[in-house]
Formats: sequence, structure tokens, C-alpha cells
Amino acid sequence: MPETTPEVVTSYSETGGVGKTTTAVSIAATAAMHDDKRVVFIDLDPRAAGSKWFNVEPKEPGLHVGAILGDEDPEGWAEELAVPSGWHPNLRVITSDRNLSLREKDNTDGLETRLRASLVGIQADLVVIDSPNRQGGPLIISALHAADKVIYAASPTQDGVDGVAGARKTINQYRRNMERLGVDPGLEEVGIVVGNVSEVVMSRVAKAAIDDLRETGMLLEPIIPARTIVQEARLTGDWYGSFRKGDPVVKAYTEIMRKVVR
Repeated sequence: MPETTPEVVTSYSETGGVGKTTTAVSIAATAAMHDDKRVVFIDLDPRAAGSKWFNVEPKEPGLHVGAILGDEDPEGWAEELAVPSGWHPNLRVITSDRNLSLREKDNTDGLETRLRASLVGIQADLVVIDSPNRQGGPLIISALHAADKVIYAASPTQDGVDGVAGARKTINQYRRNMERLGVDPGLEEVGIVVGNVSEVVMSRVAKAAIDDLRETGMLLEPIIPARTIVQEARLTGDWYGSFRKGDPVVKAYTEIMRKVVR
């Protein structure tokens, strides 16, 4: 097959529990299932929440994303390490591991470019990175070096608003650092996805949070509706779109995906 240049999108927030992994998984899954794109999901979060949701294991012990970051010359490794998701033939996964957290203290020169190098020759139209909720650091910088676009995930809470604000500060600092080096960061802020929003009775806190996020001018519509099937499917390693109750969430994320992915 000919070499491709995939579009690379990372999901980011500096607060945990606001839907970052759900957003990343949903964009990856809807792109594969509804737009027939070849997708590779990279779990760059030491919690490995995405890997657990997909219920996948690396080809061999140790062949997770940490192997890419730990090698001086990982060019082409992403294609080798990606494993079938089991959800759809177009969707593969590069898993994470809790040991990845050790990379947060790794100051090895050039580490931040290894994830990008690993994507050379990957057979994919889209790569989705689930980044950790860190304030900078080697893992986040690795994700930003690899990505073309960043999408912010938020819940309708003050924590959700704060997580986006912190993430945007990190992105701005990254851009300034790249510009000081004379490098075009080439990283587009696509927008903010707000998930798990009640359609029945929206609290004043939720309304205020959404208003705050809308004032940034980056809020992506539609708002993602809350459905218990999402968490239920996540616990069992299933795609919530396989269940009729998940249809409204799939529809909303598909609309979002088509605004994010070219």
C-alpha cells in the first residue's frame, strides 16, 4: 500500500473526568464507522483508559506506546504496534501502560519528537491521540509535536471550564516556544466539545459553564447529550453505538467529528 500522511488530532484537557477519553474514542470510532476512514487511536495517557475501553492488549508485553517513546529511532513503529480494535476493521489501537508515567521525568534529548517519527509510513487516514491531563511535560509535548489539531474536551462544570483554560495556556506556551526556535508549530485549535449534558433539566452550574465556554468563540455544536449507556458500554469494553440508547450520542459526535476531521 502507498505511504500516507494522516491527519493527527489530539484530545486534551488539564482536568480529569471531563470526557477527554470519551471524546477521543468517539471521534476515532465515528470516523472509522461512518466516514470509512482508516483510523489509529493512540493512548498516550498512563491511566490507559482508552486501552481498557477498547479492551485490547499489545502484540507482545511491552509493545505499547511507551516502547515508541523509549527508543532513539522509532520511525515507522506506529504501524507495527497498532493492533485491531475488535470494534471495526478500520479502527486500530496503540495501547498505553501505567509505566508510561515514568516518562514524565524523562529529559532525554529528542524524546518529544519520537511519537511523530513513529507515524512515518502508517497506513491510516486519521490518528487520534488521547493525551493525559497534564500541565505540559514530555507526554503532552510529544502529543503536540505529533498533532496537526487539538480538540478540547469539557464537562458542563467549573472543572471542565478550568481544564480547557489550563490546556489552552499550555498550547499557547508551546507555540511561543516553537516560534522562539524559528519553527512553525502548525497546531490548530479546532474547538471545545462539551459532553454529558442533561437535556431534561440543566442546572445553573451547567448553564454557566457552557456560557463561559461559548464566550471563547470555540464551542463546537452540538452539545453532547448525557446517556448512561456510554459509561455502561465503557465498563464492558463495548462501543455504545452498538446499542439503540447510544444513537443520540453517536449522532452528536459524528457531527462534531466532521467539523474536526477534514
